[in-house]
Amino acid sequence: MATEFANVISADSHVMEPTDIYWKALGSKYGDRTPRDIDQHLGVKGNFFFTGKQVLMRGEGDKTQAEKGLRPAGFLPEKRVEFQERAAVTAEVLYATGFLIMMQSQDTEALQASAQVFNDWLADFCAYDKKRLLGVGMVPTHDPAWAARELERVVKRGLIGACINLQGPAGGAPYRDRSYDPLWAKAEELDLPLTLHSITGRVPDPYHVYTQREREEVVGNLLALGFEIQAALANDFIFGTILDRFPRLRLICSEFEIAWIPRFLWFIDQVLVTRASRIALPPLKMKPSDYMKTRIWHGMIDDPFAAQVIQPVGPDRILWGSDFPHVRSIGLETQTRLKALFADLARPEQERIVGGNVAKLYRLN
Repeated sequence: MATEFANVISADSHVMEPTDIYWKALGSKYGDRTPRDIDQHLGVKGNFFFTGKQVLMRGEGDKTQAEKGLRPAGFLPEKRVEFQERAAVTAEVLYATGFLIMMQSQDTEALQASAQVFNDWLADFCAYDKKRLLGVGMVPTHDPAWAARELERVVKRGLIGACINLQGPAGGAPYRDRSYDPLWAKAEELDLPLTLHSITGRVPDPYHVYTQREREEVVGNLLALGFEIQAALANDFIFGTILDRFPRLRLICSEFEIAWIPRFLWFIDQVLVTRASRIALPPLKMKPSDYMKTRIWHGMIDDPFAAQVIQPVGPDRILWGSDFPHVRSIGLETQTRLKALFADLARPEQERIVGGNVAKLYRLN
């Protein structure tokens, strides 16, 4: 593999955690409430996984990587390091796969227990090579006090960040509510970046649908997934004053690409100019768009408009991620894809986006 960049760190990659870990650890306590493999759904026999809310059809999502012989890299750390060496990738920040969708469960007790099972599994996975395998824990926010305690636990287990629900879980208060303040305070205290990742919000996963009505709504839900981040940022973290009240909180938006950002920057500033007299808005310490440029990091994979929109937000806030080993991921061809993707940028900007920014964000040596 030709090496174009010496220090490539994917800010958004994934493990493919075994789905039986929850039943083995929790089945005797939670029974049918436990996330688990099932062999039929809606009268159809097959290979399914119950997330605590949705039912996923297993076996298709990693088909592409299986065909390339890369599937074991999703769940065997030695194979993951072998992949990184072949792809000339220095390190990867690793998120869950199935647990992303599990975050939408409203069975708080079973979900929290499952999160601890996953976080322990991921910590053990990353312990194989702590410089190359950089794990992000999954921390549901249904109970902010519990979530704050779990932040402490994932740090002790050696994980470098935490992925929380994209917005306050269904049925609960929005993130701007002061009941979440202990969580933001704990993240500041621990100097732990928090990630808002696609599919962890309230929009149902559109890739696993079974009824005719669900199929008819797939395209709309795919679009909704991509735009769900905007309301969370505007309502809660910016105009909800979270980022003002917690000035050291570091926030990452992951797997939303970045082409939407320029218009969003324009719009949130225009709210103050053209609508402030009609909408009750709190005073902010900065121009609304400045929070996007100084307090929030933005992840991208292969956005075809990247070169056109990086400058408005600033190259220091863009994080490239491969999404490996998911279907759309960038794999063994990482170096050549990165060269083409960022060809129009100056070399220092290229190096920051493909590795330098994530190293700085997570305080990597």
